[in-house]
Amino acid sequence: MAFKQRYVVASIDLDKSRDARLQAAGELLAGERFEVELRKWDGRPAQVLVVGTETSASRMAVDTALRSGVPVVRIGRLPWDPETVRSLDLYAEPDELSACLRERLHALAPADARAEPVDAAAAPFLRQLLAASADGACLLERGLFRLVVDFAGARLHMLRRMPYPALIAEALAPNWFVTPLSPRRYSEEFAQDVTASYPLESVLWDIALAHDAPIADVPSDRPLRLRAWPLLSANALPTHWLLPLSCLLERSWALPQLAQATATSALELERMYAAVLASGLADAEAAAPERRRAHDAQAPGLLRRLARRFGLNLGRGR
Repeated sequence: MAFKQRYVVASIDLDKSRDARLQAAGELLAGERFEVELRKWDGRPAQVLVVGTETSASRMAVDTALRSGVPVVRIGRLPWDPETVRSLDLYAEPDELSACLRERLHALAPADARAEPVDAAAAPFLRQLLAASADGACLLERGLFRLVVDFAGARLHMLRRMPYPALIAEALAPNWFVTPLSPRRYSEEFAQDVTASYPLESVLWDIALAHDAPIADVPSDRPLRLRAWPLLSANALPTHWLLPLSCLLERSWALPQLAQATATSALELERMYAAVLASGLADAEAAAPERRRAHDAQAPGLLRRLARRFGLNLGRGR
């Protein structure tokens, strides 16, 4: 039996008639060597995007798809971006639509054509951020979220008036679209749309505090030292994180030793270590850095005072 390739075809702004013809086209393709999953466009990866009536939502979807290399087919009366979008007549029959989809699916690279649908957990916002270059900027999009991360300036810029808590809640969601930006493109196309800016470091710590899962991979045997106090007020941090963070500010600790010395669960320390690593505050060197932001966090006797408060003996971890 011939191998049946599997594809995802997403659609947006189709009325009932056009949606029915798309469903029929999918059935025609299923009779060949194509296994097609039809679903509504929600920002997740797809092999083809089919659009209907031109609206702000479909415009945004087309822009996202084209920048991600996803071919776009439009069913409508007039051509729409003829150089980038294939337009079919408003009353195109299922066989014509299936032929158009087949042509676009055939053009995919063989590896992509045989691939299963993308894992829903494949590309969360943070994983892409942490894997990105430290230079330049990136445009990140998911659903209604649109933001730019400026790595050089260590800032996160919101391009729409979206609630900050909603961004924090969605940060570990899958399938954010990431587009590298040159400084010139950011300045010319996006800088004027910035509605709010936040220090990237504080955003990463807010995300770490809001989610139970660690936001970065944590090697359990790697000694880790905190080179500066997190860019958050002490009131924003969990009380049981204060002593371990203060210990990390003093010297390097491997996670198991710090867990024993501070009587903090390894799972909690893993979340904390992940935040340190993700925010770039890890310093594995034995020598203390020359500059730290929070000088008050290094006051003499801070560790001893915290240890007494929690009834602990830090000497056990040495």
